[in-house]
Amino acid sequence: MTDAFQALRARFRVRAGEELAQLQTLTAVSSDSVELRRLVHNIAGAAGTFGFPALSQAAIVIDDHYAAGEQPPADSFRTLAQALTDAATGA
Repeated sequence: MTDAFQALRARFRVRAGEELAQLQTLTAVSSDSVELRRLVHNIAGAAGTFGFPALSQAAIVIDDHYAAGEQPPADSFRTLAQALTDAATGA
């Protein structure tokens, strides 16, 4: 990987920590808000680009439920939170 990509990936890891905090705040209020849907959708797209396939997949599961007009299962948000934690900490 190039140094430029490594720098972007490092910034994404910081962003993952911020997104984890957002996820926790938003899901404490509701599991179906415009802000939450947007957050999940953005994570689904960006995570794969920066080399975090497990995080991308966790977000895609939720995004797909929203796209189908369904409420995502509660455990899918726990999976996403763990994947964000792993990305943020480099686990």
